[in-house]
Amino acid sequence: MSHETKKGAGKRKSLWRRYREYSRDCLTSGFIPTYDPRWERFGKRVARTWARIQVGEINVVGRENLEACKYAIYCPNHSSMLDAIIMYSIMPEGIRYMCAVEEMRGLFGLKAMIMGAMGCYAVDRKNGKTVIAPSIGILKSGMRITMFPEGKISPTGEYLEFKKGAAWIAMGTCDELGHQEMVALIPIHICYNRRDVASAGDFLKMGLRWRHDVTVTIGKPIYLHEVAPLTAENLIGKLRDAITSNTCPTTSVKDEETAGEQS
Repeated sequence: MSHETKKGAGKRKSLWRRYREYSRDCLTSGFIPTYDPRWERFGKRVARTWARIQVGEINVVGRENLEACKYAIYCPNHSSMLDAIIMYSIMPEGIRYMCAVEEMRGLFGLKAMIMGAMGCYAVDRKNGKTVIAPSIGILKSGMRITMFPEGKISPTGEYLEFKKGAAWIAMGTCDELGHQEMVALIPIHICYNRRDVASAGDFLKMGLRWRHDVTVTIGKPIYLHEVAPLTAENLIGKLRDAITSNTCPTTSVKDEETAGEQS
């Protein structure tokens, strides 16, 4: 083998190694991939087409609240795999999306890299604290975040426990900014006109069962400086109240009596 051939082979191996290393990084909880607005625009076109086919019309109420605060975390309820497609379709450009690492796996790392370029970053739900500091860095830089505070899908539409991660990120950002800027959580309620519990977690099983339109209600921002006492529990409680107060035939609050018996 000539010197030039050896040199070329070494270069190809180096590119492959870099690809593998970066794809592994994209699947590491708390790693923030390089965002590319061109990939985001492509992703939005795909998401809107996808939503049109499997969901139908997306009706947005309170759209003006999306741009109400520079330092904001968008917090939707989570009851279907379609939630991510819907949210990606309606969000402004330049938003980062916290995504379960399981959803970014596949295609030998290529899926993670593409989703990362579109604005996603991975979280290992078994070790969620790994994303707190990186997320604070994102929010502090002025780039807003979308995350599901319930942490996982509730196929029945019954609200799950709201985790405190969004509160910790918002409060940490507020501290980093010296409490000189307005930081907020923005409650978002996703209401499907029809629910198919059996297929809520599987796109293929859904078919056109969910194609009965959806209404997304963007609530008014919950500004941290208006929350007293400012604790993670209190902040998340206000977020949960704002989301669950929406009337919807396909979402519900767990019956308190039943919850008491189960605990």
